Amino acid sequence: MALTKDFIVQKSIEILNRDGIEGLTMRLLAKELNIKAASLYWHFKDKAELYGAISEMLCDKISIPSDITIPLKFLSDIFNQFRGILLTVRDSVAIFENSIPYTPKRINIIRAVANALLAFGVNPENVATVSNMFNNYVLSFVADEYRLKMITGKKFKELAVSFSPEDRLLLIMPNDFDEQFDYGLRLLFEGLKQMPYSNNSLGPSSIIR
Repeated sequence: MALTKDFIVQKSIEILNRDGIEGLTMRLLAKELNIKAASLYWHFKDKAELYGAISEMLCDKISIPSDITIPLKFLSDIFNQFRGILLTVRDSVAIFENSIPYTPKRINIIRAVANALLAFGVNPENVATVSNMFNNYVLSFVADEYRLKMITGKKFKELAVSFSPEDRLLLIMPNDFDEQFDYGLRLLFEGLKQMPYSNNSLGPSSIIR
């Protein structure tokens, strides 16, 4: 099989799911591809560029909705897809956080989110800030979700003992991560509707999945 960028990225994802981001080194990747490191650097000049390619492959799985007439529903659809795809690859949050969003598919998603925010009524000068806020929410939620799912019953009890009774509320495990994710989105959307630069005429039906 010819050594292509896509093949290298797929192998990188296999290593991520097996060993995590700490295990994804250029040396190990080259070894598993049965090539010399120099050959790998011919395709990717450094780890940051590899991370960008992994992010791009994941973003390629996101289907941008065709209907933007209800902007918050449009955004909810994209953010739910983004979360679902992040959960398929171990340490994907760190991959996105350590790569620059300049690749075509990733830029298309950023553009789509920006257009939906503009359609909702956000001023152009505020779009980047609001877009980053939602992006950070999805990334942080997935990081917490993955971490919480890794806590076993025994470990959970050990942690609970170290917390004071009034702080143990912080250790409550969500019964439904989907529901909690949508709750967070609704909270952010409601806050956005209260801002003076937003169109407040959109009703609650705009934010259902």
